[in-house]
Amino acid sequence: MGRVLLLGVLLSLISPLVIMGQTRAIDPFVMPSARFNALGGPHPAMADDFYSLFLNPAGFISVEESFSVAELSLSTFGPVLEIADLLGNADTLEGLDLSGVIGPSGFAAGFDMGGPLSLGYVGRGLGLGIFNRLRTSASLSGVSLRPLVQGEIFFTAGYAFRIIERDDHLFDAGFLGKGFYRGTSFLDAPIFDAATLLDDPRSQPFVSHLGVGLDLGIKYTLGRNFSAALVCYDFFSPVLISPYDSYDSYSQGELPSGEGSSYGAIKRRLDLGVAYKVHIAFLDPYITRLVLMASYGDILDLQSLIPRNPLLNLGLGAELTLLQVLSFRTGIRDALPAFGLGIDLSFMTVDLAIHGKELGLDPGVQSVYGLSLGLLFRY
Repeated sequence: MGRVLLLGVLLSLISPLVIMGQTRAIDPFVMPSARFNALGGPHPAMADDFYSLFLNPAGFISVEESFSVAELSLSTFGPVLEIADLLGNADTLEGLDLSGVIGPSGFAAGFDMGGPLSLGYVGRGLGLGIFNRLRTSASLSGVSLRPLVQGEIFFTAGYAFRIIERDDHLFDAGFLGKGFYRGTSFLDAPIFDAATLLDDPRSQPFVSHLGVGLDLGIKYTLGRNFSAALVCYDFFSPVLISPYDSYDSYSQGELPSGEGSSYGAIKRRLDLGVAYKVHIAFLDPYITRLVLMASYGDILDLQSLIPRNPLLNLGLGAELTLLQVLSFRTGIRDALPAFGLGIDLSFMTVDLAIHGKELGLDPGVQSVYGLSLGLLFRY
């Protein structure tokens, strides 16, 4: 009876999200992943390893115990090859002109690094960790290049419990509490003289974000092969926003500028996913695992005033692992293909990915491609 009541409470919390609007939206706090970039994005039904901390807290109860010591996850998107060629041919950074890499849909580029701080544990229904992240992105406004640089640190702690266990049917639920801090510097420079970005970055506007959050998730498993999951990320994640005239003002302990601090919230997101593990008996000695997965991300976006094209939120992925060492991955996200591979070296796992990213609201409006690399020390 207690389990049924607990399930009812959980569903009563999640169901109103379908009709609730959003407050001032702030980007979520997550770690980049080369593996899931190759698999068509995060799939909540694939919460079967340490990355369950960012996929679905309901997975904590069934995942094998896993410790994370450190990681270095790098991801970049935009005209990466063109910029590298431009830097290689430039004698100095003085007068560096990026106008030659602007495409017909404008200019957008970004870099994301998770780690090296990545300490945590998942298993026996428990999940906890502490992480750091550095992220940059740049876009073009008129003739000005306007990058932002963000540094983040956040910690998580959650618990999962089994509600139903009957024959081959398992039903799990979980929650994850979060705390986070983010500092953002806003820069500005002419597109034809990008080197001036480095002249005095400490004098540029700076904003700090401090907050807490809560994720809720459920997962249904049928036998050893099929699973389905529903996750509400940032069900309640208020954030204190404090703007400053410059980073120097912040570091010297001055009060926030303008009207002072205000409150916002991380955008609430509801994701649905399924996964199926294909079992071929006569290939067992060679194929360790073959998994097919599908998910739909950010269901609540359908109620936005200007929603993204629904096709952009559909994710498909497949992962084939040979001899418990080499994994081949492919997927589709943002209506763009992705490919990657992973190598388990025992002391370290190496993940590589090539993936697409749609910055517009419809397929093909502003598509860019990115590269990802992950060096994971998890045991």
